[in-house]
Amino acid sequence: MPIRVLLVDDEPMFLEALRALLEHDARIDVVATADSGEEAVELARERRPDVALVDLAMPGLDGFELTRELVPATRVVAVSGLSGPLDAERALDAGASGFLLKGGLYNEIAEAIVAASDEPREARA
Repeated sequence: MPIRVLLVDDEPMFLEALRALLEHDARIDVVATADSGEEAVELARERRPDVALVDLAMPGLDGFELTRELVPATRVVAVSGLSGPLDAERALDAGASGFLLKGGLYNEIAEAIVAASDEPREARA
């Protein structure tokens, strides 16, 4: 069964490009996209994704807070375009299963999603 994925980013071009890439991977089913943390919380409740790929730098409910909201029911892979080691540490402390830079290769993103979905999971909320 494919991994159910929610993509969350406030940059529409990045979001659509990522969706287009991931839809060609038989292991992954993109069940929803959100352009804000608030929308992502609602979609996660409705669609119950296995993994969310979450941008850290969003207005409103940022990726760190969103990660805290989604975990443990949904595994989170945090992504950022302009971050340093402290952001990666903060994302992992918030409960993210992994951290990637936006400039990463497609294979890295897909493999991070697969790795996150394979982690032991507490009972879904």
